[in-house]
Amino acid sequence: LRAITEIGYVAHPFDPGRQEVVNKKEKSAALRRLAVAGLGAMQVMMLAIALYAGDYSGMDADLRVFMRWVSLLLTLPVVFYSAGGFFTTAWRDLRRRQLSMEVPVSLAIGGAFAASVWSTLTDGGEVYFDSVCMFAFFLLSSRYLEMGARHRAGEAAEELVKLLPATATRLTAQGEQVVAVSELVPGDRVLVRPGETIPADGTVSEGRSSVDESLLTGESLPRPRTTGDELVGGSVNVESPLVLLVAKVGEDTLVSAIVRLLDRAQAEKPRIARLADRVAGWFVAVLLLVAAAVATWWALHEPARAFAVTLSVLVVTCPCALSLATPTAITAASGALTRLGLLTTRGHALETLAQISHVLFDKTGTLTRGVLQLADMLPLSDRAGRSRCLALAAALERGSEHPVGKALAARVEDPPRVSELTALPGSGMQGVIDGRAY
Repeated sequence: LRAITEIGYVAHPFDPGRQEVVNKKEKSAALRRLAVAGLGAMQVMMLAIALYAGDYSGMDADLRVFMRWVSLLLTLPVVFYSAGGFFTTAWRDLRRRQLSMEVPVSLAIGGAFAASVWSTLTDGGEVYFDSVCMFAFFLLSSRYLEMGARHRAGEAAEELVKLLPATATRLTAQGEQVVAVSELVPGDRVLVRPGETIPADGTVSEGRSSVDESLLTGESLPRPRTTGDELVGGSVNVESPLVLLVAKVGEDTLVSAIVRLLDRAQAEKPRIARLADRVAGWFVAVLLLVAAAVATWWALHEPARAFAVTLSVLVVTCPCALSLATPTAITAASGALTRLGLLTTRGHALETLAQISHVLFDKTGTLTRGVLQLADMLPLSDRAGRSRCLALAAALERGSEHPVGKALAARVEDPPRVSELTALPGSGMQGVIDGRAY
């Protein structure tokens, strides 16, 4: 934990609720820093325009000094609050003998601010308060967008963990008992009512129903389940009550195994990301050497411009795109695929997609949307017309959660009234309409 903290992260046992709170705090803090930098940049830029105009049209010396001092005061919170994270990270990396992009960023912001403060105190030379504020603002904007992509990707993966319900109805000798899913142990008997999510992996102890496993297997239609059949935690009971005999809980469930696959994929960096990491470190080292060489050359040939030119080299060659773009693109792509239901289980998979020529699917269910629609009707006699048959079917299926039933019910706006409606697992619906059983 100490080692993780030293490189700038906070580690804690995984908890989706706590992770959400941590993400909100991180986003709130980043937004505050960005807002301070944005407001400071706007105010300082207006003063900078006045100072630039004053240099050409003539400005009273006292007024110029006053504007510089105001710019200094407005830049202080931007440098020490908004951009403080850059300095902290740069110092931490240098202590670990590593060069990150925060090093040239900190040198650029710190150098420009220090030179501007000196010019303000001595009333000579140029001030760069506007450049400091704008540079910090643009960098923080890119970081905020990168953080948003990272959070969205994390949330998509955490939705899998949230497939399991928080509570379950355990059957005991004393009757039904609502308990936390984390308290279930193998051997427990759990009642799963129609529409409820199955809380753990196990087998059907009693009952007969259909189970929607589309979120886990891609199967578009509910699968029939009866005594002895396996049930997967995270799937949804559709038709009738089932009694689940718990076999696996916690880290042993299928949902947890899928989450571990996603964790492995996120831990494995694609080749392009590893290359970017290696190149970024060398790039920063070369950049610092180039900046030192530029500073030396200009100091010998034209000392008055040495600082401004060196500062420009540090700013324009900052490897922001190299260090941010690659991991952000991979994270955003993985999160978008997860929200679409396509799980990336190996780190190199996204990179490999660029070279694929053929795609093989193991079953047609994977390619099915799962939203059934009535395509045609075939009446088996002439005693009732097509519309009457459809009205009867829709009336019976109004009380069903089965996708076939929903497709029939959706085609009739005002079906006849039905009484004594019951579901017959694996067979359909039964009820009385106008005194007759259907």
